[in-house]
Amino acid sequence: MEENGREKRFIVAFREIHDYMMRHQLKPGDLLPSEAELSREIGVSRNVIREAIKSMELMGMVEACPGRGTEIREFSLDFIFRHALFFRMAEDESLVRQMFDIRKTLELGYMRQAFDSIPKEKIAKMREIATQMRSSWEESGAFAKEDREFHQTLFGSVGNPVLMSLLDAIWAVDTGYQLEEKLPHLASSVVKHEAIVDALEEYDYLKFAHAMYRHYSSGKYVPKNDTYEEY
Repeated sequence: MEENGREKRFIVAFREIHDYMMRHQLKPGDLLPSEAELSREIGVSRNVIREAIKSMELMGMVEACPGRGTEIREFSLDFIFRHALFFRMAEDESLVRQMFDIRKTLELGYMRQAFDSIPKEKIAKMREIATQMRSSWEESGAFAKEDREFHQTLFGSVGNPVLMSLLDAIWAVDTGYQLEEKLPHLASSVVKHEAIVDALEEYDYLKFAHAMYRHYSSGKYVPKNDTYEEY
C-alpha cells in the first residue's frame, strides 16, 4: 500500500481496515482478523496495523478483548463524532475555526425548528440555566457546563439525534480550547443567552432569530477573526 500524499500510513491503514469491515459485513461482537492477517491483507507492517487499530479503539469502534482478539463495538454517533473531531484537531489546529463555523451554520439552520418544537417546560429550564450561567460567571468567570446544557436544551426537542451528536462533539472540543483567551469576553455572552430566553418566553420568533444571529455575529464565529471579543 502506497502512502497517500501527506497522510500518515496508519491513517491510510485505518481506512483500509474500515473498508475490510464493510466488505465482510462485520457486526458488533465479530472479531477483526489478527494483526498478522491484516498486515498481509493490506500490505503494511504490523506496527502500522497496530497503530491504526489503536486509533479505532480510541474512537470506540473496536475493543481489545484479552484471549479473544479485537472485537467490533456497537456503533455510536456520539463517540465517533467526538473522537473524529479530536483526531482532526490534532492534525491541524486551524480546523477549530472551521468547526465553529459548522456549529453556527447548524444552529442557525435549525433555529426555526427549535423555536416551533420546544415546550414551555424546556423554556423554563433554559431560564434556570441562564440564571446559573450568570451566577457561574460572577463567581468564576466561566460557565462552559451551563452553556453546553443551554444549547442542548434548545435543540433537544428538534428530534434529530445526528444533529445533537455532532453539536455535542463540537462542544467536547470547544470546552477547554483557548479558555484564557475567551474568559475576558464572556460577560457579553451571558447577556446574549438571556436575550434568547427572553424571546422564547415571549414566543416572538423574530426577536428569537435576532438574538440567535447576534449570538453568532462576533468573536470566534466570525471567519478569519483572530479574537474572541464579542459585541
